[in-house]
Amino acid sequence: MCRYSKSYQIIVFASKGRIPRTFNQLRIDPPLLKGYRPRDRGMLLTDLWDDIRELTSGYFAGKEVLRDSSGERIHKQQSPIALLLRVVLVSSLPTDLVFDPFAGTGTTLVVARQLQRESIGIDVDPFNVELIEERLQENYSADLIEKFKPLYQHTEDLDQIWNSKTSTCTGHIG
Repeated sequence: MCRYSKSYQIIVFASKGRIPRTFNQLRIDPPLLKGYRPRDRGMLLTDLWDDIRELTSGYFAGKEVLRDSSGERIHKQQSPIALLLRVVLVSSLPTDLVFDPFAGTGTTLVVARQLQRESIGIDVDPFNVELIEERLQENYSADLIEKFKPLYQHTEDLDQIWNSKTSTCTGHIG
């Protein structure tokens, strides 16, 4: 080994003006270490998201990883559903427009659709655009977000923020 393995990702949160238009204060109920008692109301989400396994393990091997016929990852930087779910939940409300200027495999668009957000994704690679179109049409079971909802059970107004009823929203890619 000649260097440290990846142990973090940087997420930039920016807003026009001092106060963002939307910032949903999420409360999470992360897995506890042995011997720790659960918190009655969970805990406020901080800027360190070490509860998303794929970000801290250095290896993203879940079933949601898109692979080619030989088993190789199709896109080396595919982000986990859990990460983009959190980003979209924190920064938007149902009917908001979510923009991903580097759409890659379309994870942001997949999450936005399930949360009733309109979305626009852009990617310069025509292969990625085809991949995103297929992913949005197929509705892969590994892409479903409902399994993560219990993690946010202590969030005030979660049902209004989450709003994952059958989607009629569309994702636009180009």
